[in-house]
Amino acid sequence: MRTTISILLAILLAVLIYLGNFSLWLERDVVAADNFVESTVEALHNGASREAMGELIVDRLVAQYPLLIILESNLVGLFSELLAAPELDEVLTFVATEIHDRIVTGDDEEIVVDLLGYRTEILGPVEAVAPRLAALVPDEWFTSVEVLEEAALPDVSRQARWAGPVMYLSLVGAVVLTLFILWFVRQRYRGVAMIGIAFLAAGFGTALIIPGGKALTLGQINGASVEVIIANTYDEFTSYLKVSALVFALIGVALIAVGIGQWAAQDTDRSTDVTPPVV
Repeated sequence: MRTTISILLAILLAVLIYLGNFSLWLERDVVAADNFVESTVEALHNGASREAMGELIVDRLVAQYPLLIILESNLVGLFSELLAAPELDEVLTFVATEIHDRIVTGDDEEIVVDLLGYRTEILGPVEAVAPRLAALVPDEWFTSVEVLEEAALPDVSRQARWAGPVMYLSLVGAVVLTLFILWFVRQRYRGVAMIGIAFLAAGFGTALIIPGGKALTLGQINGASVEVIIANTYDEFTSYLKVSALVFALIGVALIAVGIGQWAAQDTDRSTDVTPPVV
């Protein structure tokens, strides 16, 4: 009976470590606006993300002015290069801030930016080749360029609300339960090994949730270009989870090794304590 309870406690410890770590990541990297914006801007600097954003912008432009479809591929390249310019970091920061606001509040409005200050850079090459086509685009369009359409982003508002409380409860619970296991399990080496197994299981579970969470997140996305942007952003955000999964696994293996070492030392001590028979 005691062994069964010990196993159940180790399973519960693994769940608490996993929940605490996941909630910590959610609170630190998703709910916290500054960290979210920094990671998102980094992801938007990715070449594939810039091209996807360029495609989204040009799609809206061509939808309003169909004749520009002749220059569609050139315009995508222009927007992609423009988004790589340091001068546009302010625009990317604004987009990242708006993305954060949408996903943590559940707001599904579109995201628009003001690119009027970059009109010459965008349409300059077009005006040189086809001035009549460039003239079709009025200045008003640049003041409200739609980067992401309505309901294009996932909603994590519910998770954002419970991330903090779950994090604190899980981490405190994990510490208390670790101490209880060491007290409850009679053989110290077995208690240490069980805690190690719990860490190893938590690391394995964390590693599994990364691709699963990505598939679930992308399943809520409509449109290939938005999917590219969200996928790159997700990869940037989950770097902490990847590292923590490895750290938990290493801690688990180390504790299991310590437990085995304690058991071996204890077994050796028992064998040396046996009094040899008198001949």
